[in-house]
Amino acid sequence: MLQEVALPQAYRVTPTGLYLISTAHEGKRNVQFAFRALGISDEPPLLLIGIQDKNFSRVMIQQSREFVLNVCSENQLHAVDKSRALSGRNVEDKFIALGLETIPAKRVQAALVAGCHANVECRVVHEFTVEGLFLFVGEALVAHVDNQVAPIGRLAGKSFRLGSPI
Repeated sequence: MLQEVALPQAYRVTPTGLYLISTAHEGKRNVQFAFRALGISDEPPLLLIGIQDKNFSRVMIQQSREFVLNVCSENQLHAVDKSRALSGRNVEDKFIALGLETIPAKRVQAALVAGCHANVECRVVHEFTVEGLFLFVGEALVAHVDNQVAPIGRLAGKSFRLGSPI
């Protein structure tokens, strides 16, 4: 039976992944939670992320023109909600504050988050805004995946371990 939901909750009825976006610029590094990311093209390999205009990560991405999309596994669940209460403007190193281990990236300044299902190093090729949200199109420069680590999905505010293909 279909039930109508309030329009501000419409985005919550679509399943998503859980992501951590890594950034770095002039020796400062940052990481922030995101629950929307989208692969939009195979050739060239393009991904789309959205960052709220007031977030420090938005500034870091605009200055560096790069980011890492880290696809979360259960290993990062402890940091997802905790990250919402912290800002890179006020915390010297959010990776340390959130208890996240990092791995150096191959092609960008931003670090990879260790223990993720996947990490995609991206260079910004386009950005645009939509009512307080900056959308960044990143070209994938290097993609890493650990198929032994299951990704996490989210639907209606609940997290799910994504298992085997159907």
